[in-house]
Amino acid sequence: MILSQSNTMTQDIEAARKEGFLIEFYFRDGRIHCRNSSKKYDHNECFLVEYCRHEAMNDPGDGSILFLIECADGSKGYLTSGYGIYADTDTINFVLSLKKKESN
Repeated sequence: MILSQSNTMTQDIEAARKEGFLIEFYFRDGRIHCRNSSKKYDHNECFLVEYCRHEAMNDPGDGSILFLIECADGSKGYLTSGYGIYADTDTINFVLSLKKKESN
């Protein structure tokens, strides 16, 4: 397990990057996109490795969620989304519906 709810989002992203999750992903038009390249991945090309929710210190309703994703071509990265009242439900539903990556 890489992520921890006792860490901040930034600390968890740093931990994920140390484990090789280097690509910043985003969700648009039903696909996962790489922020710094033109690569796009369909639902059947992505696996959910792990995820963790983080609550804001001042407002528990203002949270975020961090997903670790591995793609069929070996690309590994992370995707963030608002959670709670700022949730992007399309993104969250898409990622949570991905197949889970089997642990080695």
